[in-house]
Amino acid sequence: MLFRRILVLLVALAPVAAFAAGGTAKGTITINGKSRDLKYAYAWKDGANTTVLLTTDKVDESAFGDHFALTKLAKADKFAGVQATITPKGEVSTGTIYTAAEDGYFDAMGMHDWKKSKQTPTEIGGKLSTDKEHKFFKTSWAYSAEFTAPVGPQPKK
Repeated sequence: MLFRRILVLLVALAPVAAFAAGGTAKGTITINGKSRDLKYAYAWKDGANTTVLLTTDKVDESAFGDHFALTKLAKADKFAGVQATITPKGEVSTGTIYTAAEDGYFDAMGMHDWKKSKQTPTEIGGKLSTDKEHKFFKTSWAYSAEFTAPVGPQPKK
């Protein structure tokens, strides 16, 4: 009986543990001519949409969905990355670039391309990229990465 309860608990916690661990990304983000590897992929529900965060360094789950926490980390150069919100139809509705170069972040909409390989309620994957280098005031930027990530619940704010 105890074994069965432990097994049920492990099965119930497996999706949460997978979300906290995140997924993987393979690609680069280039800011002002300096390329950094995008290695980590995180995803969570955002209403009906799914938000994806691709990063150069691990990010603590407590920062997910918290724009101010992510900006603070990026401003301190603890990570660089791209966040995109993907609709159920597979369109990128919003995007944010996190970088120390622009005081932590800047929003960038209309130039993200997503090629879906998987989009389910529990997992998302594909390729997020820009078609060319873009400019935001003093900052030039571009990125391209293939990723896969478990989709976690909407973060508490």
